[in-house]
Amino acid sequence: MDRRVSTVGYLKVNTLGTATVLEVGDSDQLTPFNYTIAVQREKAIFVQNEFRFSDYSLFSRHLLDPIIDESLYMKRTNVTPNITVNKINIFLVSSSSIAHIGSSENLLAQSRIKHIRHLLKERPAAT
Repeated sequence: MDRRVSTVGYLKVNTLGTATVLEVGDSDQLTPFNYTIAVQREKAIFVQNEFRFSDYSLFSRHLLDPIIDESLYMKRTNVTPNITVNKINIFLVSSSSIAHIGSSENLLAQSRIKHIRHLLKERPAAT
């Protein structure tokens, strides 16, 4: 990997969420991951330790590496050894995402989210 100098004049980030990476400069490997159980309920009832990652196979399944059977040839000419950015405004980087100004050798991001909705059997009376 060609090493380059990353220069940022102004960087404003409003929110960095769970398992995110904000990287200015080169990196050999970035591997953010995020496991989430998101529960939505019509009526707010909270029980401690109600949901465990081990209860859902989604969080223990082995991910298969992608099979890449295409040949790729790329020739790159970096005219200058610098990556120069004048101004960046980022509103949100979330859920195992990467905002990166620089060069990377390997990136592997993973986000697994189990959505659960608990709905009432009967509709609540209108008030």
